[in-house]
Amino acid sequence: MPIMTWDDSLDIGVHDMNREHRDILDAMNAIYDATQAGKKGQPVIAMINHLGAVTARHFRDEEIFMAKIDYADLENHKRVHTKLLKDFAMHQAAAVAADGVPTTEFFQFLRLWLAAHIKCIDRKYADYSRAPKGAAGSAR
Repeated sequence: MPIMTWDDSLDIGVHDMNREHRDILDAMNAIYDATQAGKKGQPVIAMINHLGAVTARHFRDEEIFMAKIDYADLENHKRVHTKLLKDFAMHQAAAVAADGVPTTEFFQFLRLWLAAHIKCIDRKYADYSRAPKGAAGSAR
């Protein structure tokens, strides 16, 4: 059973970002499924490292997209990304120290991070990207 499944509430309407969000979700679910099956050690550490790499790449791509659309809240969004990567690194180090056994807190962090970040924070730039230039409330 996955930690989280993709549904319409996670669809922000930006194809490339949706695809990358699904990649992150797939990587999270792979870690969760492996640990639920009793796996640990280097295979799980490799999956956690993969999730970190996929996430860092996605954040970079997302920031490039936001710059391209001249998103007014880009700098704040970058700070959120920096904090998420820092928190992820803390959980990653704990899992490595525990021989590839992630904590319950790690999975809670992943679940909250992905759902809250996509549904709230990412939706803002996605909506902005679709707003007509010069529309009321648009900072373009």
